[in-house]
Amino acid sequence: MKKILEKYSLVIILLLATVLRLFQIGKRDFWFDEAFTGIVVKSSISDMFAVILKDVHPPLYYILAKAFSSFFNYNVIGLRLFSAIFGILAVSAVYIFAKELFNKKAAVWASLITAISPFAIEYSQEARMYSMLGFLIVIASYFFLRGLKTNRTAFFVLWGIFLGLAALTHYMGVIFAPIFYFIYIAWDFKKDSEEKTGVLSLAKRMLIKPKLFLGYFVSIVVFIPWMKVFIEQAVNGQNLSWITPVGLGDIFKNIQIFLLGNPAGDMSSGMPVPNQLHGVDSITALTLTAVLTCFVLFFLFKTYRNKREFIIICLLSFGFLILVYFFNLGGKYLFVSRYMIAGSYFLFVLLGLWLSIIKPKISYAVIAFYLLILTDIAWVQTSMGYNELYANRVKYEDNNIYFLNSFDYVIGKYYFGADKITLFNVDWPQYNPGDWSAIGPTLVRTEDFSVLKNDEKGLIIHNTQWPLDWRSDKTFEPDKFQLVDRYHNISVYKSNSYRE
Repeated sequence: MKKILEKYSLVIILLLATVLRLFQIGKRDFWFDEAFTGIVVKSSISDMFAVILKDVHPPLYYILAKAFSSFFNYNVIGLRLFSAIFGILAVSAVYIFAKELFNKKAAVWASLITAISPFAIEYSQEARMYSMLGFLIVIASYFFLRGLKTNRTAFFVLWGIFLGLAALTHYMGVIFAPIFYFIYIAWDFKKDSEEKTGVLSLAKRMLIKPKLFLGYFVSIVVFIPWMKVFIEQAVNGQNLSWITPVGLGDIFKNIQIFLLGNPAGDMSSGMPVPNQLHGVDSITALTLTAVLTCFVLFFLFKTYRNKREFIIICLLSFGFLILVYFFNLGGKYLFVSRYMIAGSYFLFVLLGLWLSIIKPKISYAVIAFYLLILTDIAWVQTSMGYNELYANRVKYEDNNIYFLNSFDYVIGKYYFGADKITLFNVDWPQYNPGDWSAIGPTLVRTEDFSVLKNDEKGLIIHNTQWPLDWRSDKTFEPDKFQLVDRYHNISVYKSNSYRE
């Protein structure tokens, strides 16, 4: 039995990853970002690029997601399935990378952690580009490592291709690119006492070698069709004003999110909060995460002999997080957990290395304890009403639908189409979000509450998922309207039933 498990360990882990990523994949509603994806891919090619140009993300994910999800009529399951496939592929990519850098034992542990990580699962079930981004960066890293080991030009070319594709998927691919330069230097570094260590020798070592240059050049060639747009968006800081500055301690909070995940569809500015554990306050959880992280790093530094490989995995995981943090210090706020999903995969490789070194019984106990912790997560209730509302859409074919805030309007636009819905910003009727890339010129809105009250076919959609203090429809008074239907957190009211 033990031999069978060892022989088919990757197959078993991939089956586990597949089940976890497909389980209830269509149950949760689209949140704002996913609705944006749905709106974009439903559009014509010309309209799709017009929207992308106003946004802050490159086009590759949207192009491929549009092609794939068209077979599913762009529904929730089809769009999320595209991400799930890359999430499953990422587990395999983590395995082959960890095996190449370390050994099979470390690869098994790393891929297992990736398979069961709530963070990795969540973004494998989200209709966004993050699982695709993570997969491409890990595969690029694998080919880069193969190039370092074999010095074959083909591997550096493949590295450049996948790095360019990662950059065309999300600009974190561009941010990640310098990490490979430092890895190249670390790989070339020798501790031979006879080696010259003068300034000239060190400077020579820092120069970009021909094959490294070739790989970077290939990545630029792949990315160059989008280069002009990228430069314009980078200069303007387009649509990144919602990201807030972070502190150095947020690096450990980010690691906590990698291990425990964060509430799905989190609308917080910047980095979301980690999932909380029952009976454990956030400060205690963060402190334990920091202690565990430092312990693992110290243990590996002291016991693992191949320092070069250890430095490489530290650069790919912690080095990446620190690099993004330095951008934050320079006023470029990019420190968002899901943007750094590749860092989570490399952190799992580092943990896999640690588990492969310690005694097997302790390794099994650590994984068992991790699973026990995951069962203690206080899961936040997610929105499920929109999917049910859409499933019953035939009932409302003859109605005019009103949304009470811009965020729900975007979600409604995905589910019902722009020609079916009207926006009434109940807290701020004068505000016009027509310049939002997800809304655009198709927006139909009113500033007059009497329009709703006098519409005999009008229905008001009210989303109560979030606490009142977090919502932008605080002034809406549902008790003054007749309730027509309720789907979990979504209530449907007759708009002309208003009672003073």
